Amino acid sequence: MTKYLSLLLALSFSLHTMGAESLSSFELPIYKEKTTYSYQLPHKKKVLINFWATWCTSCIQEIPILEKLKKQNPDVEFLAVNAGDSPRKIKKFLKKHGFSYKVLMDRNKEFSKGLGILSLPQTLVVDKDGKVIYHKEVPPTQL
Repeated sequence: MTKYLSLLLALSFSLHTMGAESLSSFELPIYKEKTTYSYQLPHKKKVLINFWATWCTSCIQEIPILEKLKKQNPDVEFLAVNAGDSPRKIKKFLKKHGFSYKVLMDRNKEFSKGLGILSLPQTLVVDKDGKVIYHKEVPPTQL
């Protein structure tokens, strides 16, 4: 019985940590705006979503990679979802390590956790129909 329970827990954990296979509609506050970003399906274009935090050194290191990808792919929407930081911390971070894509706030990490994002950084690429076609701890080399 214990052997089966361990196997069930391991399977449950691995399925949870695999993350989302598709993305449904969502809304998150936009940093420094009094409005929200609304993602609806079907979406007008492919979307790259990068999950990050101000304390994350790997997040800082991948900014140039993401900026290069954005420049090479003007037809892809880029979003940066901050997981858990205050607007004050985000402001300080962006002043030092700015980037050119829209910053969304997931203050309580509810959205991130719902997608199985349990460590940072994480990058998702989502097609127009909401299917997650890429999910890794590093950005893709091509879109």
